[in-house]
This record gives sequence, C-alpha cells and structure tokens, in this order.
Amino acid sequence: MKKRILVSQLVTLALLIAARPESWPLFWAGLFVMALGQAVRLAASAAIVKSKTLTVTGPYAAVRNPLYLGTMLMTAGLLLMLSAPSLPPRTAGLWAFAAAAFGWIYYVTIKAEEVFLLSVYGAEFERYKTSAPAILPSPRGLAGFFDLASYSAEVFRKNKEWRGMSAAFALAAFVAARIKYGF
Repeated sequence: MKKRILVSQLVTLALLIAARPESWPLFWAGLFVMALGQAVRLAASAAIVKSKTLTVTGPYAAVRNPLYLGTMLMTAGLLLMLSAPSLPPRTAGLWAFAAAAFGWIYYVTIKAEEVFLLSVYGAEFERYKTSAPAILPSPRGLAGFFDLASYSAEVFRKNKEWRGMSAAFALAAFVAARIKYGF
C-alpha cells in the first residue's frame, strides 16, 4: 500500500482525538509495550538490507515482518495508554477501530510485498515463507534476535529508525500531558 504511512498517521490521529486517557497505570503498561515494540523495530532496522538481499537472519529468522510486528506492539502500547477504565465502550471502540484499520493496512501491505519478493527472489522466498511466519514470531527462530552478526550499525543508520522512535516519544509525551492535565 503506497499510502500506508499516511493512512497509519491519520488512524493514529483519529485515535488520539477520540480517546480520553485517564490512567497512569495503563500509561506505564502501555509505555512498556511500546518500548518493546520499538526494540523489535530497532533490531529489525539494524538487520534488513533493503532492496539488496532477502534478509533471513536476526529478527527475520523468527518472523518475516519484524518491523510490522514492532509497529503492532507499539500500537498496542499506545492503545493501552489511551484506554479509559471509566469509559469501557469508548475504549473497546478504539481497540476495534485500530484492529480493523491496522489489520487492513498491514494485510494489504504484506500481500503486496510478498508478490514483489516472490518476483525478485522466487524459490528462495518460497523456502523462507515456509520457515518464518508472517507476523507472529516462531519460537525456533527467536535465537536470531540474539545473533549479533546479523546486525550492522551502518544499516541501522541508513534505515533511519530514529524517526519512528522520535514519533513514539512524542506520542507518549502527548498522552502523558493529556492524563496529567485532563484534556
């Protein structure tokens, strides 16, 4: 999906507008989940060499789309932060909207990427598809996360994951301000 990032930003904006965050315990739990998702994205961005090779090491040994897995965890963290125990229907609506929107965005994106990867890497990609699941990590591949030879500082810098980290920090700060000042 060519407009995936724009659509994701609009969905996030809608969530921020509709939410009424109120809980510090949920904020801290959400921040932890968001940080876990960011860690997955940082690892993936230090391992993937885009448009040059089919990356199957590091986090890519456990899951074909660790960047999207990290984004999913970050979204779950944000939703925890935005949840309001005193407003269960609103909170349930936010979660349902996010699940539907992001589920659709990433389903379409992953399918399109798989068509492209199959056209470029053929049988190599087919073998990889059988060894690593699309979005939920395989326990047998989790050791890949700890294979330090799979990571490169140069690749990490080139992939500019600092932008996503900055956005996550800004979102968390905004939600904290909404809880503290009640807006």
